[in-house]
Amino acid sequence: MRKDEKLIVFGIVFGVVILVGVGMIFALRVPRSVPKTYPADKGPNFIDVAAYPVKMQEAYNLFTNKCSRCHTVARPINSTFTPEEWRQYVYKMMRKPGSGLTPKTADEIIEFLIYDAQHREKKTK
Repeated sequence: MRKDEKLIVFGIVFGVVILVGVGMIFALRVPRSVPKTYPADKGPNFIDVAAYPVKMQEAYNLFTNKCSRCHTVARPINSTFTPEEWRQYVYKMMRKPGSGLTPKTADEIIEFLIYDAQHREKKTK
């Protein structure tokens, strides 16, 4: 390799290193967002589903696996939504990138959340 070619390669490598360094400095200066917390996040983060039908126990596992991707499972467990509010909420979550929810899994989770709300309602009355 000739001397002028070596100089050009060195210049390009040096320029790339500088650009990466500047990019990292700016990336590190971006303020980090603190995840939102809600009162429901502070409640219990599990449900004892041993007395639930097998189908609901399976739906509970699906619920905990999918919903914990974006927030604590305490949030939905400690929320008191009506059946229609659960539908709206879960479908809203389904539209979020990375949720991993499909219409089929969303419907199973909604069915579980409605069953659970009715079950715990009867237990406390």
